[in-house]
Amino acid sequence: MQAVFVVGRVLLVLYFVLDGLQRLMNVAGGAEALTQTVAIPVTITALMAPLESAFGLSSAQIFALLIGAVELFAALLLAFNVGTRFVAVVLIIFTALVIFYGHAFWNMPDGQRETVMMQAVLHISLIGGLLVFVGLGSAVPGEPLRSKDV
Repeated sequence: MQAVFVVGRVLLVLYFVLDGLQRLMNVAGGAEALTQTVAIPVTITALMAPLESAFGLSSAQIFALLIGAVELFAALLLAFNVGTRFVAVVLIIFTALVIFYGHAFWNMPDGQRETVMMQAVLHISLIGGLLVFVGLGSAVPGEPLRSKDV
C-alpha cells in the first residue's frame, strides 16, 4: 500500500516538475506566453525596473523564471513529503490561475473550445489529486498518525 502511495505521489507531481523545468529552460517562450495571457500592471513593471537592469531580463522573463522555480520547487517538496499541506495549497492556487488565464475555453471559438476545455479538465483533476494531500498532510495511508502533522 505504501509503495502505491509513493508511486501515486511521484506521478502526480511529475506534471509540475516537467512543466517547471520547461519554463526554466525556455524563458523567452514562457515570457511570451505570459504576456499573451496576462497583462502585468504598470506599477509592478515600474517596481521591476531595478531587477530588469540588474539581470538584463524583461519583467515577463523574470516572472516566467519565478513561476517555473516556484512550480518546480513546490513539486519537489510535495514529492519528498515536506510541508505537504502548504505546498499542495500553493500548487492548487497556481493550477487554478493557469485554468483561469491559460485555458479560458469560454472565450474560444468552437473549433478550439473542446481541446482547451479538456486541458482545463485535466488541471481540475490535478487540483483533485492535490486536495487529497491537503487532507492527508504528511501522513501515509496505513501508518499511524504522527503527533505533529505538517
